[in-house]
Amino acid sequence: MTEENRYLVLSDSHGFLGRLEGILMASEQCGPFDAVIHLGDGCRDLDRFREHLPPVIQVYGNCDALYTTPGTDPVRVEELGGVRTVPTHGHTLYVRSGTDGLYNRALRDGAAAVLYGHTHRQKLEYRNGVLIMNPGAAELGKWALLTVRNGVAEGILK
Repeated sequence: MTEENRYLVLSDSHGFLGRLEGILMASEQCGPFDAVIHLGDGCRDLDRFREHLPPVIQVYGNCDALYTTPGTDPVRVEELGGVRTVPTHGHTLYVRSGTDGLYNRALRDGAAAVLYGHTHRQKLEYRNGVLIMNPGAAELGKWALLTVRNGVAEGILK
């Protein structure tokens, strides 16, 4: 039997709640999600929708300084559907210079997938079996779907 877990991946909503609501409505066409992942810069934007959402996983971005607490890391390691995944905003891994820092962090943490934001540009890359995905900026209506099926992570940009 095939086991599948599905995750809505968002980043960089920057307070554009109307766009965020539109994404949440559009994503319903994809079926239910096991969790929603917000990769920062607007990490509190989902608060007004939480009662209608599955669990929310979030990291803080460079524009979320007011919401961070001492010791908060903008990079996490999460088990999603049995796959070790690194959600991060990306600014501390210098994503504007490329994805090498993301790839190296995934290797360091034994992760099969790394999800990031910050650049506002969608990207889907597989490097030596590691999924590297940026959903793009939610403020621009961009988002992604992460599917974990039988221990394999796959991404789809929307």
